[in-house]
Amino acid sequence: MIPRGLQRFLMLILLALLSACSMPRMIDSDVQSFAGAGLASGGAEFRFDRLPSQQQNTDFQDTLESLAQEALERIGLTRNDTSGRYLAQVSLGVDNIRNPHYRPPRPRLVRGADGRLYEEWPLTPAIEVPWYRHRVHLTLRDSSTSQVDFETTAVFDGPWRDTLNLVPPMLEAALKDYPTPGKRRVVVELPPAGKGER
Repeated sequence: MIPRGLQRFLMLILLALLSACSMPRMIDSDVQSFAGAGLASGGAEFRFDRLPSQQQNTDFQDTLESLAQEALERIGLTRNDTSGRYLAQVSLGVDNIRNPHYRPPRPRLVRGADGRLYEEWPLTPAIEVPWYRHRVHLTLRDSSTSQVDFETTAVFDGPWRDTLNLVPPMLEAALKDYPTPGKRRVVVELPPAGKGER
């Protein structure tokens, strides 16, 4: 039989998960962007360029580039695979990191009937929720000079691992105020319904 305290704890977790699934998520990315002197603000054409390591997993890279294309087109750039001025490179990294909000359980001192002090541990276990760091990196390189004209990175930490849902708002954040460089936090709303792993 499950202790009543543990039952209550598990019920609270279940209710929290159900309510989280029905609400939009706010994806707050830390963005850092750099711009070169020759960057075109809009109307330029681009084509994707892959590093050797990105040529191994073509299905994943195709998906990532498709999401990046949508984000680049929203800021006025156009894809041209034959003569695009810019070579666009996009990469994604996901790391499992320590949950910064986790606090391990600690005992409290209580005085027993005999007058002595005893350690009393909480009845409900402290479960550390997994935490993930997603990092999207995008560069635009001039195809004629190999000069990097724009570079931007968006980093998001949180308990979610539905990576394909997180990439679009992160790319939107990474290209916010393009082509203005700088360091900022950008919040983008992610609708409740989406695709990807949970």
